[in-house]
Amino acid sequence: MKNTQKQTNKKPNTKRRTYRNRIIMITSLVLAVLVTTWFLQEFILCNPNHNTERIRGFYLEDENSMDVVFVGSSEVYCAYAAGLAYKECGFTSYPYATEGNTVRNFKTIFDEIRRTQNPKLIIFEINGAIYGDKNIDKEVNLRRVTDNMPLNDNKVDLVERGATSDQVEYYLPFLKYHGAWDNMGSTWMWSISLIQDKLRGYNLLKGIKNRTLSYHPTSKVYATEELKYRRPLFRKSDEELRDFLQYLIDENVDTSRILFVRVPHITTDENITRYQRGNSIADTVRSYGFRFESFEADDPVIGMDVDKDFYNIEHMNVYGQQKFTKFFAHYLQDNYDITPSELTEKQKEEWDKTIPYYDAYVKYNEQVFSEGGNVEAAENYLCMRQINKLVEK
Repeated sequence: MKNTQKQTNKKPNTKRRTYRNRIIMITSLVLAVLVTTWFLQEFILCNPNHNTERIRGFYLEDENSMDVVFVGSSEVYCAYAAGLAYKECGFTSYPYATEGNTVRNFKTIFDEIRRTQNPKLIIFEINGAIYGDKNIDKEVNLRRVTDNMPLNDNKVDLVERGATSDQVEYYLPFLKYHGAWDNMGSTWMWSISLIQDKLRGYNLLKGIKNRTLSYHPTSKVYATEELKYRRPLFRKSDEELRDFLQYLIDENVDTSRILFVRVPHITTDENITRYQRGNSIADTVRSYGFRFESFEADDPVIGMDVDKDFYNIEHMNVYGQQKFTKFFAHYLQDNYDITPSELTEKQKEEWDKTIPYYDAYVKYNEQVFSEGGNVEAAENYLCMRQINKLVEK
């Protein structure tokens, strides 16, 4: 009987393997390009600065965890410290504020707040309605908001209402900032901060920023009783303010959950017209049935010192920030029944961290003041490296 042995020598299908390897390589390359593009747009080619860190920080907060949201321009994040308000009164808050933020942006910001949060009170600082028409139309004042918003109908609406240049760049910021490599020397510290916030899930200083300077007026400082005159608003500011107020009415917004304010400024001949336009804004806001409160540097209850508490006539330094925040937090608690909401254990742990970090922020400012330094004190990597050392002591 013969033993037969069948041998089959199958040659490997090299074409199929090569085809599969090519698919894997192409897919991997596409994924790598997409991930790299996302990373660059998210953290590098996005014109990172304190506005970026602050607004993106708002979207890192847990939904429906804010008792108060404070909307406005640079006055807000210089005047008000959410961490200190939490330490004083226990309620959570956040500044949805950008440099040069105009009243045109208020509607979209309001819609974004109520899309993500359910605060007891939304406060609007009215400086954004004092600006002239050129400021209303400035691309940078729009982009500081839209660049840092997630893509949704609210963002599309604001871009369509405000953009005067290529709208595609508003949805793909890296097209606008692709040349940012040349400016990396001044923005890398913000890129690192954005990455740290993202990994942590929240920011520690809640968007505050000051300069370590004290302004000393050299001309007459006007007292409140000298500033009763009304000056008309610029046309576009007036139109945008009235459109926003009417929008709130049309949306049946509870007027008890909206407050318009003017935070303290130093008023001299240099900026007296701004104060006078603020008086006109107060009249307009009240005529639509909303509340308006003006807080001035000579209010004895706040206790501001115009020779110590500001770094220029418009903005408070850390000394003024502490005074105003303590006053304003208790003012909201006493006059608007802003009481702390119940936080989860995780949320309370995160907010409790803001207390030692704000205290360290104050110490850092005081150290720089004592050394005669002039720095932008905010939650960027360089400042936080020093603040972390003070927290650890």
